[in-house]
Amino acid sequence: MGNIVCATRGGEGSRAVQLASIRMAKEQAKPLTFLFVTDPSSLGYVEPLLIPAVQAELNWMGHTLLSIAHQRAYLAGIEAEVVMRVGEVRVEIGRYLQECGADLLLLGAPRGTTANVFGDDAIEQFADSIQQSTGIPVEIIRPDNA
Repeated sequence: MGNIVCATRGGEGSRAVQLASIRMAKEQAKPLTFLFVTDPSSLGYVEPLLIPAVQAELNWMGHTLLSIAHQRAYLAGIEAEVVMRVGEVRVEIGRYLQECGADLLLLGAPRGTTANVFGDDAIEQFADSIQQSTGIPVEIIRPDNA
């Protein structure tokens, strides 16, 4: 039996996707994993001497956000796993989905985005690229749909 993977970050979209993933895991009696990926290169140029400090801060933020997600699941009666990876977000999500044999990836849309009829906003493109490369279904949860 595969599991549900919830890629999480901060913000309203992540709260919505966490709640939706908890609900799905409960309804489908499937294991749930919250995944957080840190990528210091996504910040643009960082002075090389500061990279270890920046990575440490990103790790701290990731652990904090995963702890919040884990607590939400616990309060809902779900035992969830938390996983943190370092690297390019798209690559690390895809790698983890393959490693764990996931059935489904849930992504939270950033606040202020709406479903685009043409499927061409950034989160939809991101979801499509992961689905195409892994063959694993990806669902986008928008803050107003949770």
